[in-house]
Amino acid sequence: MQNKRTLIMISLLLLLSTGAVVTWAQTGGGYDLTWHTLDSGGGLSSGGDYSINSTIGQPDAGTLSGGDYSLQGGFWHANCVPPAVVNPTIALSNNDVELSWLPVNQADSYNIYRDTVPYFVAAAVYQNSTTSPWLDPGAVGNPALNYFYLMRSVSCGESGNSQRSGEFDFALVPGS
Repeated sequence: MQNKRTLIMISLLLLLSTGAVVTWAQTGGGYDLTWHTLDSGGGLSSGGDYSINSTIGQPDAGTLSGGDYSLQGGFWHANCVPPAVVNPTIALSNNDVELSWLPVNQADSYNIYRDTVPYFVAAAVYQNSTTSPWLDPGAVGNPALNYFYLMRSVSCGESGNSQRSGEFDFALVPGS
């Protein structure tokens, strides 16, 4: 009888401790694991008068967060690098450099790179512009300092380099 009682007590303790662990694991840390989605891509989806073929959907797009963690969900997009700016022009406007270009249809904005060396490697964006023309105030007037420019059109990616432009200041020496 004593063995039977001991066996029941041990079984009861094991059962209670297992239940406590399972409950603790499901609710601990401030996380909600009561729902999920399974997103897959491609195939035909239809409903009513509409159908769409070969697309990927993520209905839980947006920021998901809990505790110290967050996850940004969304859609993968295709490579959408816009075409490069072609035939940019450079002009003098008082003591300013004025760059102009034709708009690129797929571009949201334009990154402008500037350096003092003609064939520089474009690394840091000097300025971003959404319109043409663009002015570089006070860039003209110092014969010891010449600037060179190139542009890249920007959408969800950045295009290749435009043609390069430059401004040259020359000192006039009387009597030469």
